Amino acid sequence: MFKTIIRMVVAAAVLSTAIFSAPAAHGQALPTATGHGGGFQVGGGATMGKPDFGQGYIGGFTIFGDYNFFPHVGLEADAHILTLHTPQDIGEDTYEAGPRVYWRKNRFTLYGKALAGYGRFIVQNEAYNPGKASATSFMYSLGGGVDIDFRHHITLRAFDFEYQKWPSFANDGLTPAIGTVGLAYRFR
Repeated sequence: MFKTIIRMVVAAAVLSTAIFSAPAAHGQALPTATGHGGGFQVGGGATMGKPDFGQGYIGGFTIFGDYNFFPHVGLEADAHILTLHTPQDIGEDTYEAGPRVYWRKNRFTLYGKALAGYGRFIVQNEAYNPGKASATSFMYSLGGGVDIDFRHHITLRAFDFEYQKWPSFANDGLTPAIGTVGLAYRFR
């Protein structure tokens, strides 16, 4: 449990450093009324996943950050910690980043993303899963979702879905699907 907390704190620190240092690297200020490029947000949410291993779903949370470089093009980084509700004493944590494209209409932002990183499959209790061991694997995902501007600086992540592929996990790989809802703080 302590190692999981340490990993979550480290992932949050790395994600925050990457997101908060990005605007400092941008040489010229953007006009405030354009709404194009330069905007970023940091948030978190509740996550449910179908682990592609055994029966049932596993629950947890997600920490995410988005930075928009240009109109309709940005970067997203996610840390999914799916170890809170595990009926089979398994968990899956993923740490990933990659490009995203988005389309904004009034208060709604639709987006698609292609992320890559690594995943960690966790066996929490070997008494219930004999012979199974925790393992890490390269993984990538395709996904998308809808964000809604809720208040002045608050975004509601109404729906975020990812279909993940862990090609080097065991014999046939692993293909979890996860969904997230949450809130983010927008910096503009």
